[in-house]
Amino acid sequence: MKVYKIEQPSPYAANCYAVVSKSNNAALIDAPIDAKSILSALDKNNEQLKAVLLTHGHFDHIMAAAEIYEKTGAAVYIHELDAPKLKSSYLSVADFFGIKNFIPFNNETTVADGDVITLDEISFRVMHTPGHTSGGVCYIAENVIFSGDTLFEMSVGRCDMPDGDEETLFKSLKKLSELTGNYRIYPGHGAPTELSFEKKYNPYLLNNRF
Repeated sequence: MKVYKIEQPSPYAANCYAVVSKSNNAALIDAPIDAKSILSALDKNNEQLKAVLLTHGHFDHIMAAAEIYEKTGAAVYIHELDAPKLKSSYLSVADFFGIKNFIPFNNETTVADGDVITLDEISFRVMHTPGHTSGGVCYIAENVIFSGDTLFEMSVGRCDMPDGDEETLFKSLKKLSELTGNYRIYPGHGAPTELSFEKKYNPYLLNNRF
């Protein structure tokens, strides 16, 4: 399994990752802003996009999904509780940030906690981790967690936007903290980290509320 970051020309600094199988088929983790740069990176590496796995429905993680689907036919996955955000500039908080070019998307495949999405030899397990949004998820593949806006290096996602909830987020962090073994964390913003490091030093995972 190969993982690499696709740089995005975006002021919101949302991360976009390609996960590539031995057969050069790819899954995209989030589709932030610019479809052109994403597709160009995949084409350069001769990788065929088969799936787009959205960690949640905020605009800075989904804006390129409609164009990518139109050009590749790749299946777009999102948790069932965040699916309405794909269709609404209000629910996706695009309106709040003054985004004018929001494109509604209606061809998603919804997922729920415990579902498994397969790409050749790679299996992505869906872990529902609400708190930042009601339908936020992490995708776990081998020794890697794509944590979206649930868990960052030494931080966590904000809970002050519509359908965010701090108490719910702490329950999601508890689920992550209870995972055994170590995992490489690829977050929705910022640098990669390790779950073992976050368990020791992230103040939110050390919080005695759980």
